[in-house]
Amino acid sequence: MDEMTKYLERGLFRPYVLWKCSKSQVSGTDLLDAERMHQHVLSPGKLYPVLHKLMSDGLLTEETRVEHGKVHKYYRTTRNGVSALEKLKTDLGPPMKDFLVEWLRENIESAVI
Repeated sequence: MDEMTKYLERGLFRPYVLWKCSKSQVSGTDLLDAERMHQHVLSPGKLYPVLHKLMSDGLLTEETRVEHGKVHKYYRTTRNGVSALEKLKTDLGPPMKDFLVEWLRENIESAVI
């Protein structure tokens, strides 16, 4: 992975995790498995500090359940987290929005062709 890709992923990682947790309640394992399915290596050492930071910021909530004798933690975006995602949409300036939309459109079209 080149340096530019790392910069982009690093910058988008927290909003991505927040967004995934807004779609449905997910475990850390669910997030790791989803990344592996797309051949992306995500370590627990990168994921869990982000989950804990989002929780300490009041953007995620955690629910602990015992299933089949094992403790599982599930994460869900809070109202503040949803508000943060909405605010991100408005705070992101038009030049960056244009770049992301155009760049994604180009890459999606080239992937389909």
